[in-house]
Amino acid sequence: MTSLYVVAYDVADDARRLRLRKELEGFGVAVQRSVFECYLDDGKLQRLLRRVKRVVREGEDSVRVYKLCSSCAAQVVVLGVGHLSEPPSVYIV
Repeated sequence: MTSLYVVAYDVADDARRLRLRKELEGFGVAVQRSVFECYLDDGKLQRLLRRVKRVVREGEDSVRVYKLCSSCAAQVVVLGVGHLSEPPSVYIV
């Protein structure tokens, strides 16, 4: 079963920030410059966390991963440009 996760990051180094963004693109959709929405099951979440840990430097960077329950995800409000991403219809592993 998949859940919606919001991944927000603040990475000090441009090269690391680009590398992290590329890693996250394999798991979800960029909804802002440093925010991704990802539909993940437990296995994919663990893979995402392992990959993020390889990029991020403790003491310099920050990555936050928020799990939204289904009722919380249904209440997300988007103002301005954009919309809540939809779960992918096809998963590529």
